Amino acid sequence: MGSKTYFDPLERFAEIERLVAKVYFRFSLLFIDHGELRDFWWQMARDEEQHACILLACKSIVENFQEAAFDPNIGKGKADQFEGQINSYLGKGIPSITVEESFKIALEIESSELDAIYSELLKSCGPEIAKTMENVGVPASVQRRKLASAVHRFTSDPELRAAAEQL
Repeated sequence: MGSKTYFDPLERFAEIERLVAKVYFRFSLLFIDHGELRDFWWQMARDEEQHACILLACKSIVENFQEAAFDPNIGKGKADQFEGQINSYLGKGIPSITVEESFKIALEIESSELDAIYSELLKSCGPEIAKTMENVGVPASVQRRKLASAVHRFTSDPELRAAAEQL
């Protein structure tokens, strides 16, 4: 008889948000001599850390007051998929990544369905909690606009610029 492990989507996707933050923190260190770019990546990483903290705060709230109804499509398979994708970015030789490559990775992350899952997880905690938590953090849409603006500011690559427009 195999034991079935419990999947907690709030906890698992908080871990994934932290992995994304780790990617962005590494970019910040990579561009440490380019102050504006370093600060941009540092702030992006902090925003992702904030998303992780918000999901964990929701977990603490709902475990004491209500039964959260999670979308069945937000399962372990999706979490595994995102974790694998983000770990592949972390496994690359980050010190050799160019500015353009860093933005390509960020555009892939930010255009994935991760933000939609984050939003669905917040909603699953109830409308009052979701609204409160959305007001606490940096909305994903604001973060995507910051990324698009940075792509235009720091690169001239037409493909990256076009991808940024699609965010």
